[in-house]
Amino acid sequence: MTLKKWTFTVDPEDAELRLDQIIAKRTDLSRRAAREALKLGGVQVDRKRVKVAGKLVKAGIEIRVAFDPDLPPVPTTAIPIVFEDTWILAVDKPAGLATQGTWATDRHDLLALLKTQRPDLQLFLHHRLDQGTSGLLVLAKDPKANKGLAEAFAGRDLEKLYLVRVSEPLAACIVEAPIGRIRGADPGRFGCTGDLMEPKSARTDFRPATDEETAGLTPGHYLVARIHTGRTHQIRVHLAHLGRPVLGDTLYGGEPSDRLWLHAWRLGLKRPVTGGDLRLEAPPLRFKA
Repeated sequence: MTLKKWTFTVDPEDAELRLDQIIAKRTDLSRRAAREALKLGGVQVDRKRVKVAGKLVKAGIEIRVAFDPDLPPVPTTAIPIVFEDTWILAVDKPAGLATQGTWATDRHDLLALLKTQRPDLQLFLHHRLDQGTSGLLVLAKDPKANKGLAEAFAGRDLEKLYLVRVSEPLAACIVEAPIGRIRGADPGRFGCTGDLMEPKSARTDFRPATDEETAGLTPGHYLVARIHTGRTHQIRVHLAHLGRPVLGDTLYGGEPSDRLWLHAWRLGLKRPVTGGDLRLEAPPLRFKA
């Protein structure tokens, strides 16, 4: 994607202009492209998304603009529902779909599609999956469940298992290595060593997947990963740290592939509000031979 970004404050002489006019004046976007950026959710005024082209903005207010001319059409794919009750909704997120809005759009993501698919629901998000990662994602449907899920994810009172394919085998092991953003890395990425910004503790357990667990999948070296913490890119970073990056994860040194071979597979948690154990699974269908 060719993402372009601008940040500026409104000059006094521009305070009487329409928002699309200000954007066209202060960026290299035409007014038509400015209106498209607004429609897609790529404009923030005072850190809030704004979509009204005719809005007037006071002098001194910060405006952020993000525009990606290569964005595909807004997706209309139905999101598969894995489980639903009064309190929660569990879905199988497709690979290639952001969990929530990005700089340039709030219409090309999972939450946007779910709002279209289930306009009757108010959904609360407590965990995310990387854009290239597929699989289980749980959302609360009610404020009471929202509180319960928040506590579960904050306290790690749950079991999260991922299925991952690597290029070479790896014996069962536990990785306890802090993860932080690598200072100055472009594109941005995370690591366990080097000049890290605000590194935080992280633990991942790895073991080879069994023949039963991988029956019917494209042949290869598969691992089951259990994460005990929820750091950004945690599995990807820990495997790269071990010299076994995820297949298709070129950001972290993985061999090129047509996909990122990482899937949020199984999730065990306490039911919010009502209590009791709940075990969910999203089969890795996109890994099938």
